[in-house]
Amino acid sequence: MKLLVTDRQGEEHTVEATVGESLMLSLRTHDLVDATCSGSCSCATCHLFIGEAWVSDLPPPSDDEAEVIEFLKFAQEDSRLSCQLIVTEAMEGMKITVAPEEGF
Repeated sequence: MKLLVTDRQGEEHTVEATVGESLMLSLRTHDLVDATCSGSCSCATCHLFIGEAWVSDLPPPSDDEAEVIEFLKFAQEDSRLSCQLIVTEAMEGMKITVAPEEGF
């Protein structure tokens, strides 16, 4: 399945993602996120903005994810951590933007 990803420099990429895997894995494979903690929901280096058209279709963030996002300088209403999102068929064509680096 394909996702449309805008990187930190504003360049658009079409990313092939695997249903059932963490979104972070596909983005890290394409060097679009750092994912320093490898998916343990602790570093926020996989922070994304999910467009309003898509964010309501996703499961709500867990308490742990919401807590991490709460402390991010660049957090928005549509902020999510890619390590906490499992790719589903419903995500086909989803547009996401990699958030700016937080600097930590």
